[in-house]
Amino acid sequence: MLVIAGSHSLDTIHEQMLLERYLSVVAIEDNITKTGERMPGLGADRRADYQDLEVVDGYNRWASTYDHEPNPLIALEESVTLDVIGDVRGQRVLDLGCGTGRYCVLLAQLGANVIGIDPSERMLERARLKITPTIQFELRQATLDMAGFPRGTFDLIISALTLGHIPELGPTIGEAARLLKEGGRLVISDIHPYWPVSGHDYTEFFDVGGREYRVPLYSHLVEEYWHLGKELGFCFEDIREPAIGSRLITSFPSLKEYEGIPLAIVFKLRKG
Repeated sequence: MLVIAGSHSLDTIHEQMLLERYLSVVAIEDNITKTGERMPGLGADRRADYQDLEVVDGYNRWASTYDHEPNPLIALEESVTLDVIGDVRGQRVLDLGCGTGRYCVLLAQLGANVIGIDPSERMLERARLKITPTIQFELRQATLDMAGFPRGTFDLIISALTLGHIPELGPTIGEAARLLKEGGRLVISDIHPYWPVSGHDYTEFFDVGGREYRVPLYSHLVEEYWHLGKELGFCFEDIREPAIGSRLITSFPSLKEYEGIPLAIVFKLRKG
């Protein structure tokens, strides 16, 4: 469910926020600003007037505006994740942390039988509006441990921009392993770990009045995914680190100076 930007003026708050964040990522790479000065350090944005929210409350508040603004993280992540997922025709798919149903819709259109789960009631309300006579999927308000699915139910579990909000990955990925059929795939996309490692350990959004809210984001490095996946019997088939490129810059010109900086990470794991 994670995205970078919020709902107030995209020409002001949104672009300024992106500039601040990507400047931090550039600093991770070479610790200099575009003027050649040494960066004093990495960390959170300097804006002081914000409110911290826990994850479900945050996404309940965010739901009404979540789908309505261009977002560079989603724009970059989505095509890569769909490519990694591959063919889903006739397959049973779980969308873990489905939010407003973005992947429920996309995968149902590609011929999958999709169930989406999410603990946020307001996000699911938005997702239900996307069910039509030609786009069918099931939704449940639950976390994975509450859902009660039988062992070996799914061919694919997709978790898009979600696991960064979970402090401990083990229980969730362990339950995903139980729910997958032998040979089933687990595809995970998230914001690149550069961000929380740098001290930017939240994702932010803005309400229509310009008030900023922050939802906690936890650092999960590639090493953590690797060792946990191996312990649970997964094989890693693909890892991608999509970076800011010319296509994204066309839609978000303010990112031009940060071309080449990775923004997302996508894993494909197979059970057995």
